[in-house]
Formats: sequence, structure tokens, C-alpha cells
Amino acid sequence: MFDDTWEWAGCFRLSDKNIGVPWQQVTEEVQNLCENARYWLEQEVFETRKAAARFHSGLAHTHPFPNGNGRHARLMTDVLLDTC
Repeated sequence: MFDDTWEWAGCFRLSDKNIGVPWQQVTEEVQNLCENARYWLEQEVFETRKAAARFHSGLAHTHPFPNGNGRHARLMTDVLLDTC
């Protein structure tokens, strides 16, 4: 997805931005979000599209990377929906 565009692609950010969780919480927040999404889908807590929307919103809110977060959130939501 990012190819050779950015050397840091795939590495979580190491500084705070004006949006997103504090950088020290990124790893834990992403892990929690993935575990929550798995639970939502396995237990049918939400209809699939609503679970996907919550997942996308949570990933975008966490803002794990210095750049490309919207593209990453859309791609990961597509992957999530493809597995359902």
C-alpha cells in the first residue's frame, strides 16, 4: 500500500499529534480495538456494517501513524468486511 513512499510506513508514530491518542497508548489501543471488533463480530453484538463502522472510526481516532491513517483505516475495514 505504501511501497517505497515512506521509510516509516508500518511503524507506529513516536510523537503526539493534534489528533489521536497519546503516542505511548497507540499499540494498546490498536490491540484493544482489534479484540473488540473480533468480539463484536463473533458474538453478533452489532450488525456487521455497524461493527465495521465502529472499527473504522476507532482506528481513525487512534491515529496510529504519522500519515496515511485514513487510507489505512479504509483498507483495514475492507479487510475486516472481506473476512465476514
